[in-house]
Formats: sequence, C-alpha cells, structure tokens
Amino acid sequence: MINRSEFSRKINLSQIKNRNFSIEIEANEKECADLAKRFHLPQIMELKCHYDLTLMHRNEIRAIGKLKALVMQNCVVSLEDFPSAIQESFELKFIPADKIKSSIEEIDEPDEIPYEGDSIDLGEVTSEQLFLSLDAYPHKEGASHPLILNEDDLPKTQSKETNPFAVLKSLKSKKT
Repeated sequence: MINRSEFSRKINLSQIKNRNFSIEIEANEKECADLAKRFHLPQIMELKCHYDLTLMHRNEIRAIGKLKALVMQNCVVSLEDFPSAIQESFELKFIPADKIKSSIEEIDEPDEIPYEGDSIDLGEVTSEQLFLSLDAYPHKEGASHPLILNEDDLPKTQSKETNPFAVLKSLKSKKT
C-alpha cells in the first residue's frame, strides 16, 4: 500500500506503551498548501490537532481529537474568498486491519480506522477530519444574495412562473 498523504504524522504503537499518550500535530506551510489543493480550497492557513490516545485491548487505540483550522473558502453565492475558522472534537478507534468487522457499525460508536503494521497515521486522519468539517456550501456572512436551494427560496418579488422569454417579448413589442 502506497501512502501518498500530503500530511503524514506516523505514531508508533510503542509510544503509547503507558496506555495513555497525548500529542499535538501541526501541518507546515507546504503541507497546508498541498492539502488546500487536494480539497480545492483557496488556502489553508493553519491546521493542527491535539490527540489523547489510549491503548486498549488487542492493539485497538482510542483517539480523542480536537481539531483547529483556519481555511479560506469560496462563497457559493458571491464567489468571494473568505476565512473560516474550524474547531471540531471527534473520537475514533484505530483497529488492526485484520480485526476489522465487516458488520455495520452502530451509529453511536466511534468510527473505526484500520491500520497495518505497528503505527498509525494521525496526519492523514486529521486531514480527513478537516475535510469532513468543511461546509459543503460555504456562504460568506453578509453575501448580497441569499442562498437559493429550491424555488421556495426565491424572493417574493420573483415569480416562480416568470417566463424566461418575457424579456424577448417586450423587445419585440418595442420594435413594432
């Protein structure tokens, strides 16, 4: 398996030998730029995450993360770039790949992340959590037009039945 992660921070299981281990990881400027390209963002100014790791039975690792990021997003309404601060807490469970169950996970259970060998990659997990935290339809505060998702969101001055050819009809009547 080839690891092509733009932001990789591998932690060896032996570092978690006391059953509890805390670490903070932070992406450097190049890693932020590479991740911004991967996620189609104008820029990632800051990305860091604090992890509390606990070694459980059968080499399972419980990870509680606190993600902090500052990204530049593009407004879907005005198409302007704007800064967006992200702070998310999450919980994951790293499980050896050969111990992953194929059954459906319970909704309240932490996500299970398979790993191989004797290390886990907190950088890639942080990248994935950042992506999951991004607003799919970023909307800059104060954008001049409201976000229109369906016909019911149209302003009252605009009729749902407006004929797109009405302008042409008015031009035709002016010529005659």
